[in-house]
Amino acid sequence: MPLPPVPDFLTLTFRPDLNVLLVRWQRLISVAEMQQGYLVLLEYAAEHGCRHWLLDGRRRFNTDREGAQWMLSTFLPQLQPRLHQRTYLAYLLAPVNLRDQDADAAFPPATYFGGKPFLAERFVEEGEAVRWLQQQP
Repeated sequence: MPLPPVPDFLTLTFRPDLNVLLVRWQRLISVAEMQQGYLVLLEYAAEHGCRHWLLDGRRRFNTDREGAQWMLSTFLPQLQPRLHQRTYLAYLLAPVNLRDQDADAAFPPATYFGGKPFLAERFVEEGEAVRWLQQQP
C-alpha cells in the first residue's frame, strides 16, 4: 500500500543516520489538520520502522485541550500496535510556548508516561532534542 501524501502544512524527513523522523509543522493548523498530520506521520514511521520522532512545532500553536485529548485517547494508543516498541517523541517548541499556561496544562506531566509504550518530552533547542532521542533505546 503506498504511503499517503504529506499535507502542505507538514514536512517529514527520515534521517537514517540518526534513526529519527523529523517532522516540521509549517504553519498554524486546526485540530483536524493536526489529526491528519499525525496519522500521516504514523504511516511514515511504520514504513521506516522509526520510533524516535523530532516534532518541530515552533511555527504552530501548542496543542489545545481538544487536540491533547485526541492524542492521549486516540492517537498514542495506536503507536505500540504499529511500531511494536516504545516510541519517543521530542517536541521542539518556541520558548514562549513553554510558558503558556493553557499549553502547559494540555501536555501531560512526566508521571503520565510511566509504564506507557510512548514517552514525550519538550525542548527549545533542536540539538538537545536530538541528543535526548539518541539516548533512548
